Amino acid sequence: MGIVKWLAAGAIILTFFGCFGRAIESSYYQLDYVPTPKEMLNQAYPYTIRVKDFDVSEAYRRNNIVYRQSPYQLHYYNYDLWAVKPEYLVSDMLFRHLTVAKIFSEVRRSMDVEDPDFTINGIIRALEEYDNQDEWYAHLAMNMNLQENKTRKVLWSREWDYRKKVSNLEPIYVVRGLSELLELINNEAIADIDSVMNVMAGKPQAQPVKEIPASVPVEFEVLPPPGEIE
Repeated sequence: MGIVKWLAAGAIILTFFGCFGRAIESSYYQLDYVPTPKEMLNQAYPYTIRVKDFDVSEAYRRNNIVYRQSPYQLHYYNYDLWAVKPEYLVSDMLFRHLTVAKIFSEVRRSMDVEDPDFTINGIIRALEEYDNQDEWYAHLAMNMNLQENKTRKVLWSREWDYRKKVSNLEPIYVVRGLSELLELINNEAIADIDSVMNVMAGKPQAQPVKEIPASVPVEFEVLPPPGEIE
């Protein structure tokens, strides 16, 4: 009788899943864009640079995509996930962008026998979907630092906090918006670094670095202050 009950229970479970459909499948996302940096006036500088894995704030150190509906509470999607950890996604895109920009003779991701001339690293402070009633925003906040390895001196540092309203209320459009924000940030970072390298090489700058306010980018809509979100 025990075997008969077990078979009957198994049949009920199979019937249940057959009636209500398949289990929910997870969706995996990545940050991606085709790097198209502005043409630099100079040839590649005779320096090597390493892009270290970025640090990430603890709340975002996971594969679940983060979304929030208030400044005080975070939520995590159960089935919408990053394909790899956010720190690798951001670092890999900066590596690709620097390689295409061709302002350094060599761009590395890993340690080598010889130390590179410079190291660039940073911290991802927010990588999320930010919901404000019936509007969704992609929100990316981060900073970068450029260090000269010989002197251990930080030559350049900058912070960003950019937000972009997305057209559709689906995670894929948030990921697309985050990719666009990351492209903007990397373009601005590389332009700044090019100016720093110009000074080190003793060359006159064609144009001074124009600092864009990190909180109000002209190209993107700005999320209302957290205090105004109900």
